[in-house]
Amino acid sequence: MTTFPPVSSVITIQGEEEPIAIGFSAVAAYHGQAALAMLAVTFQALKTAIALLSPEAPPRRDDISIVSGHPGPGVRDAFEFVARAVTRGAYAVDRSLPEARLAPGFDISYSFRITIGGRTAELALRSDALPERFFSLNFTPDRSTDENAELSRLKRAIAADVLAGPAHALFDVRIVS
Repeated sequence: MTTFPPVSSVITIQGEEEPIAIGFSAVAAYHGQAALAMLAVTFQALKTAIALLSPEAPPRRDDISIVSGHPGPGVRDAFEFVARAVTRGAYAVDRSLPEARLAPGFDISYSFRITIGGRTAELALRSDALPERFFSLNFTPDRSTDENAELSRLKRAIAADVLAGPAHALFDVRIVS
């Protein structure tokens, strides 16, 4: 079992009455284990956007909306668990986003546009944020049993590494409004 760092892996949002601290471990329990690497990347993207767009107070869930260039389940589940964005209809996938097209030949952008209270941050995953082996394994059809096991170990290791470092270091960020 992978243990995730507790201190750097908490997002606080404003609940209906009080702030809610959401730890990565809770998000991972909700998601399962299929896409831990992207779950961690997305969690850190939210953490970065909240720090930039709502630095003085935790944002209300209702004030958060997302456009994601990546349609994967780890991405969707992180945004849903923290912001309830899918349930609220405040989540869209736009595979045409031009930034962070890190998987050549695949229609996926590793970027997010996160809006909080009318202000938007564009976050593009840096090209060196994930190891090349992640992409080669993840986008290999008909992986062998050994390759599946390697990919599972790699996703867990990436998640732990992503959570251990500063969230903002993963992304090129631009505030657009």
